Amino acid sequence: MGTLLLKQYNIESVNAVLVGASEKTFRKWSLIYVRLIANLPVLDWEKRLENAPEGTTTFVSLDGTDFRILEPTEFDPKWFSHKFSGPGVRYEIGICIATGNIVWAHGGYPCGEWPDLRLARDAFIDHLEIDEKALADKGYRDNNYFENPNGDPLKKKILARHETANKRVKQFHSMKDVFRHVLTLHPSFFRACVNLTQIMIVNGEPLYDVEPLEQ
Repeated sequence: MGTLLLKQYNIESVNAVLVGASEKTFRKWSLIYVRLIANLPVLDWEKRLENAPEGTTTFVSLDGTDFRILEPTEFDPKWFSHKFSGPGVRYEIGICIATGNIVWAHGGYPCGEWPDLRLARDAFIDHLEIDEKALADKGYRDNNYFENPNGDPLKKKILARHETANKRVKQFHSMKDVFRHVLTLHPSFFRACVNLTQIMIVNGEPLYDVEPLEQ
């Protein structure tokens, strides 16, 4: 039930028919399973270090991604996403450069109030070791914690691969479509979809390989 809700995100009456249950039963158990999937210990920050070249201090690529939500009752520009010109919430995803595994996910904040760099400063940078940096696009202009591509072909390729991971998360229609549930549930839906994406990455659907960064 939970994976059906995450993947197809049909209206409740349709999903209930598909599984042969009442709408009330589907609603109860699908949300239970979504929360269970969201709470699985799938992402492992320490795995960012796997297969890293000796001497490197940049292990992760980081990128923000926006998700559509229903327009709040009263219009507020804090929700506005320039990516799709409508209300949304923003998250960030971190990927190990050497392996392509998702090792970080955080966010769920109003797009208009939380640009990428502010979101990264909310939690991500506190997990970096001394002198460690992440690879990110020009939205992350802080040389203390981030490297930007600045035209480097390899760095651009790494960030292009990162976009494919974001797109995989949005293969789940609960993340691709406008989110219809109460907004407080969005982080659980997001984390469940990220966990399932990572499970697929390590079970036969890896991201394409890129050369690791070397210092």
